[in-house]
Amino acid sequence: MWQARIHDPSGETRVILLKNPQKETLILGRGELADIPLRDPRVSTSAARLLAQTHTHSQHLSPFWIEVSKDSAPAIIGDLAVREAQVPAGLPIRLGESEILIEQCTQTQPLPLFPSQGRPWLTVSEKGRQTLWTTRKAAATPLSLYLAGETGTGKEVLAHLIHGWSDRASGPFVPLHCGALPLSLAESELFEHVKGAFTGASHLRTGALMQAHGGTLFLDEVGDLPLDIQVKLLRFLENGEIRPVGADRPSRADVRILCATHHPLQKLVEEGKFRRDLYYRLASITIEIPTLRERPEDIEMLANQFASELKRSLSARAILRLQAHAWPGNVRELRHSVERAAGLAGPFNSVLCEDAFEFLLTPESVTRNPNVEFGSAVLSLKEMERVMLIKALRLSSGNRGNAAKILGIARSTLFEMLKRHRIQGPKASPESLTF
Repeated sequence: MWQARIHDPSGETRVILLKNPQKETLILGRGELADIPLRDPRVSTSAARLLAQTHTHSQHLSPFWIEVSKDSAPAIIGDLAVREAQVPAGLPIRLGESEILIEQCTQTQPLPLFPSQGRPWLTVSEKGRQTLWTTRKAAATPLSLYLAGETGTGKEVLAHLIHGWSDRASGPFVPLHCGALPLSLAESELFEHVKGAFTGASHLRTGALMQAHGGTLFLDEVGDLPLDIQVKLLRFLENGEIRPVGADRPSRADVRILCATHHPLQKLVEEGKFRRDLYYRLASITIEIPTLRERPEDIEMLANQFASELKRSLSARAILRLQAHAWPGNVRELRHSVERAAGLAGPFNSVLCEDAFEFLLTPESVTRNPNVEFGSAVLSLKEMERVMLIKALRLSSGNRGNAAKILGIARSTLFEMLKRHRIQGPKASPESLTF
């Protein structure tokens, strides 16, 4: 199976599946009537034809032959201008201002089926796919799981999925945020207390462990538990016993423990803030949740999903702006940003443009390295122009033409701006830019 990956002059990338490569002719041109439509005013309605070949003699060639129409400018393949040629696989063809890449579809493993209850953890990236399948396999075991990841990566969503995929799905799912527990009430919130256990204990308080009997308890930010509570939790994991505050006899509960924290538990163990033996019991299986920065393919999909829920859509340049952001708050920050942009745009703007996301333009969002700072919290227009130039060059891997498209300016304007800001560096090595 083959596909055409098209880079439009606007900066948008589209993928069209070539479902029937045996079809005699595929038309490339402007307009939706073309088999491969190009959103480019520089090309004609039938700028070129792709002819399917019966045999391909090299793994570097696709099963297609391109013929450019007489009234169109030649196609550019590599450094060559051609009117007829065998189409190479993985090498872009330029028609007008459009780039077409003919490539083989990669066979990827589908996402696991999500349980009916709870929300899906959405992804189109390979890292996200691997995370979901690892989680699906771990859910089938009776072991305690540790979900490690930054804030906003969807740890509670995954915890719900683990519960739904497990043999405890018919039991209760009880989430408990350990960081929000008052120190004086942490023990009774987790292990419960009996009537009269302390001043103000006027009735029996069922703890989270007993509430989750037969099901799953999710301890979010488990690293914030006091050390004396950690001792009691370890005892429960070893023998299943709960001793409520003020009770004479222990109770028993059958509970699977899931835990999460955005602070690495190993580091807390080394600092003496978390018991090593409890860590080993809780982290029988550790699932590392990738950040949104590690799966940039998901940004466009998630942003469009959030906008659709608000009856909005996103322009191509708005997507580019979102992809340029560092997303330290991950998916949660992305959702809130789309909601904020939709709210400020008003009820009559159905399409959110790049201007709706101006609040994202901070020094931290214009570099892939959070240790590099480009200026103060509020940038001047000159400073903002400079950091956006550098970010565009990094996003385009040093390609000046693509950087100009990202910024929506002419190549000549880009060169003038680079000269004005004294930004230099080899085109093939954007990380070595100097300024």
